[in-house]
Amino acid sequence: MIVCKLAVLKKILLIILTLSVSFAVAQKDTLPYNRKREVIYDGKRYRFYNNYLTFGGGKAWSDIRDRTQSFINVDFTFHITKEYLGFGVLMSGDYFLRNKNLSGHICYGYRIEKDKYNLAGFIGPSYSYFATATKDTSGLYNVKYNYALGAYLRLQAVYKVKYDVGLGIELFADISDKQKILGAGLVCYFSGAYRGEKRGRSKKK
Repeated sequence: MIVCKLAVLKKILLIILTLSVSFAVAQKDTLPYNRKREVIYDGKRYRFYNNYLTFGGGKAWSDIRDRTQSFINVDFTFHITKEYLGFGVLMSGDYFLRNKNLSGHICYGYRIEKDKYNLAGFIGPSYSYFATATKDTSGLYNVKYNYALGAYLRLQAVYKVKYDVGLGIELFADISDKQKILGAGLVCYFSGAYRGEKRGRSKKK
């Protein structure tokens, strides 16, 4: 059952990654970098190049676990000129906040932001710390603590209820030689894009 779920989710991740890359190429920003570049939306000014935070949770499947895992993750994405980097933390276990796995990652990726949506795909190295248990002949469990260097993939699609606030879905994969985790969940999105009222716009009294 677990192997079947992992295979299906791998196919979904591959399809979404392929579509994301194709869309990113089609939407590539060819203008010179200008850190003061702005977007006007709903009478307000927003940074075109901005940083953002996402956090959320969902369900994940691991090839070393017998049951579906619950996860919580937090990611901060920032830019250096037109390039986007990010770092984050993933915690997962049999239940929320009862964690058996803790993973940190640093990623490089591509982002497409429009008035009503934010699409992003990131990939990079990860480092995991997780516990496993085996039962001996006497019926007692022996706990082993593992460390693993792996690769992390994150795909996000966010619908923005305001220009700098939104809700979305996320797919991720954390792959190492000791554990493979694939997951899907919901995320909240907050960006630092806001700059103030549109120039020349009178404020309401």
